[in-house]
Amino acid sequence: MIFHRIAFGMLSALALTVVIEAVLAFVFGVRTKYGQLVVLLANVITNPLLNAVMTVVSFYISPTVYYWFLVPLEFLVAFVEGCIYKSTLSVKMNPYLLSFLLNAGSCLLGMGILKIIK
Repeated sequence: MIFHRIAFGMLSALALTVVIEAVLAFVFGVRTKYGQLVVLLANVITNPLLNAVMTVVSFYISPTVYYWFLVPLEFLVAFVEGCIYKSTLSVKMNPYLLSFLLNAGSCLLGMGILKIIK
């Protein structure tokens, strides 16, 4: 039963992240199908890994240190996605800044939306 709750939570987080980042990417100038696909695939790679690590932190270390792990890991995700965007997208904005803005937006909005839902 717990596995189903974790899997549903991770899929919900991924879906929410993909939607939020797609909208934000469009706002920041990523308007081609290819560009949106890159944003989608970058999130499919990084988001489940981040959420798996955070699930382990919450269950096996302590929920009280959640944000001590989340903040540096979000910066790492933003850097990795920035590398992906730099090598695949041609956007006017710095790809690392784009990645940081997308990740900050999806993290903050996503956590807010999930708190409202729960």
